[in-house]
Amino acid sequence: MSCNFIFCLHNHQPVGNFDHILKWAFNDCYNKIIEILKEYPGFRFAIHHSGPLLEWIKNNSPEYIFSLKEMAAKGQAEIIGGGFYEPIFSVISENDIRGQIALMQNFCKKEFGIFPKGFWTAERVWDPAIPHLVSGFDLDYTILDDIHFRYAGIDEEELFGYFITERLEKKLNVFPIDRFLRYAIPFKQPSETIDYFKEKSDRIGPAAFVYGDDGEKFGLWPDTYKWVFEERWLRNFIESILKESWIKTIHPSEYIASNNPIGRVYLTQGSYFELSEWALPAKAASKLIKINNEIKHMNREKDFYPFLKGGVWNNFLIKYPESNSINKRTLLLSKEISGYEEETGAECWDEITELYKSECNCAYWHGLFGGIYLNHLRHALYEHILKAENIFLKRKNIKGLNILEEDFWNEGLKQILIRSKQQSVIIIPYMGGTVSEIGLYEKSFNILNTLPRRNEAYHKTLSEFNEETENSADKIIASIHDRIKVKEKNLKKYLVYDRSRRYSFKDLLMKEIPSAENMMFGNHTYHDCSSFRYEHTIHPENNKTIVSLFRSIKFGNENIYIRKNFIINDEKPGLMAEYAVSGTGNNYFGVELNINLLSAHDEERGYEIPGVPKEDSYLDMPGFTEKSASFSMYDKYNKFKIVISSSVEAALLRYPIFSVSQSDSGFEKNYQGTSLMLVYDFTASGKKENKFNIDVSIQQ
Repeated sequence: MSCNFIFCLHNHQPVGNFDHILKWAFNDCYNKIIEILKEYPGFRFAIHHSGPLLEWIKNNSPEYIFSLKEMAAKGQAEIIGGGFYEPIFSVISENDIRGQIALMQNFCKKEFGIFPKGFWTAERVWDPAIPHLVSGFDLDYTILDDIHFRYAGIDEEELFGYFITERLEKKLNVFPIDRFLRYAIPFKQPSETIDYFKEKSDRIGPAAFVYGDDGEKFGLWPDTYKWVFEERWLRNFIESILKESWIKTIHPSEYIASNNPIGRVYLTQGSYFELSEWALPAKAASKLIKINNEIKHMNREKDFYPFLKGGVWNNFLIKYPESNSINKRTLLLSKEISGYEEETGAECWDEITELYKSECNCAYWHGLFGGIYLNHLRHALYEHILKAENIFLKRKNIKGLNILEEDFWNEGLKQILIRSKQQSVIIIPYMGGTVSEIGLYEKSFNILNTLPRRNEAYHKTLSEFNEETENSADKIIASIHDRIKVKEKNLKKYLVYDRSRRYSFKDLLMKEIPSAENMMFGNHTYHDCSSFRYEHTIHPENNKTIVSLFRSIKFGNENIYIRKNFIINDEKPGLMAEYAVSGTGNNYFGVELNINLLSAHDEERGYEIPGVPKEDSYLDMPGFTEKSASFSMYDKYNKFKIVISSSVEAALLRYPIFSVSQSDSGFEKNYQGTSLMLVYDFTASGKKENKFNIDVSIQQ
C-alpha cells in the first residue's frame, strides 16, 4: 500500500486591510507555520502567497522570504504563483490577467529564485477560458475543488490524481482538492486523515490525495491558534504523516512529471459549493440551503452532491450592484490605458499597478467573511481606481472636463461619467437622476461609497437565534462553517432592508416629516423617485458642465414635476444641484444624500451642525435639526471637509446606515455610511414652482 500526499497552503490578505491585522496574521499564523515546517524538512509542501501579502512581508519581515527561498532551494517547498493582486479571472480583461500573472512570475523569480510552475486560481473560480488566458508563462497546473470535477461527471473514486483540460489548443493540468481533507484539516485528529488515506488506498490502489486551502485556518480562524499551535495539532499532523513510510509527500509539479493524467476533462464555470450558495440571491440561496439540509438529513449527500449547484461567482455583480460598478470602472480604465499604450507606444506602468490593486477580489463579494460589507476594503478599491485614473489623466494632459455617456455598467441604459483634474462624478439618469460617485483624486476617496441594507439568506438564522446561548458545537475546535455566534446583542433590530441603492441626490416625496429613528429602522412610508427614469440633457460650457434632469411623477392626487441641474466645475471638487419643483400640494419634498467617511464613532470624523453639541455629532448618532441651511462633515485623517449648503432652509435628518452580515467570528453590524435627508416644506409657500440649490463642496 502506498499513496502520494500533496499538501498546499494558500495565504492571502486583501488590498486595503489594516496593518495591525497583517501583523497579527503574520505573527500568529504564516510565520509560525513556516517555522514549524522548517523543522521537518522531510515534509514537502506547496505554498501560495497573494501579492498584497508578499509585499507586506517583504517590507516588514524579509527574513520570511529568505527562509521560504531556502526551503524551495532544498526541495521542501514548491512556490505557486497566480494573479498578483488576487483577481477573479472571469471579470477582468485579458490584458490584466496576463499582466497580473507576469507580475507574480517576475516577483517569484526575483525573490525566490524560481518561476512558478503552477498557479492559484483565486477563490478557485474556474472559467473554461483559463487555459488559453494563462498560456505563454510555462504554467503547468492549477488546483481546484473536487466539485468542479463531480459536475463534469467524474466519479468520486476517480479524483485521486490530475486531469488535462484545454481551451483553443492550450492545455492545462488540473488537480482536484479532496473534499474530506478540506474539512478535516486542521479540525480532525491526524489519525482520521491517515485512516482515510488507508481506506481509500486499500480500495483504489496508489493515489494522490490533494489538500489545498486557506493557510488562515492554521491560527487565524476562531479558536484555531490554541488548537493548531499550543495543543500541537500541526506538529502532531506532520509527525504522524512522516511516521507512515507508505505516505509520500510530493509537490504538484513532481507528481505530474512522474505520473500520467487520469484523463481529459472539461469543467464548467464555478467554484466550491459554499460559494455557489453565497452567490445566489437571498431567496434562491435559502431554497438551496433547505434542499441541501434535507439531502444531508436523508444521508444521501453523496448521491446528490454532483448535481446540486448554485450560482457562479459573476452573480455577485448582480447581487451587489455596487460591486458591478467598481468592476466596470476597472474594465473601462483598463480599456482606456491599453488603447493609449497601443496608440502612443507609452508604458503606463504606474497607473497599471494601481489598477491591478483595484482588482483584488475580496471586496467584490461576500460569503463567510466580511467582503463587500467591510467599507475599508471597498474604499481601498476606489482608492486605487482613483489613483490610477488620476495618473492616467495627468499623463494624457486632459484639459477641462472629460464627459463619457455610455452604458459602461452594462445595465442596459447609459451612465454619465464626468472627470476633471479634481474629481470623478457618475450620474445615473435612469435611477431618478441620482449620483453614485464623487471621487476626489487628491485624496483618492469616493465620498459616496455607500452600501444599502440587503436581505441575506443567513438573516433567517439570526432572526431565529437565541442570543443567550453560545455556539452549539461541543467540539474542541469547529469549522467556521458550523458556527453560529453573534458579536453583540440586539442585532435583530438592524435587519432592515432598503428599497433602492444608496445613491445621492435621491428625490423623495412624503406626506409628513419622519423622525430620523423611523427612517433608520424603516418605519416610515415615502415615495422613492430613484425608481423612475429621468429625461436628461448635457450642456458642456467653458469651465463647467450642466446635466439637466427632469421628470413628472404622480404622487397621490398630485402631478409633481421635478427638474434638477447638476453643475460640475472643472476646477472645484463637488457639485451644485439646482432644483425646481412644482405641484407638491400638501406634500413634503426630500433630497437624500448618502456619504461614507468610513468610521461611525471617531473623534477625527463627524458632523459640524450649528446648535448640535460634540457628543451628538458622531456619524453613528441619529438626529433631527428643524431648520438647517448649512452644515459640514469632516475627516481629519484624510484632511478634508464636506460642506453642504441649501439656499432654502430645510429640516435635516441624519442617521447611520448599519448592515448586518456574517463573518468568521460571528454575526456583526457594519457601518456603511451616513444618510442625510433635507426635507422641504412647500405646503404654505403659495408658489407654483419652488426653487432651491444644494451645494456640496469639498475643502481640502
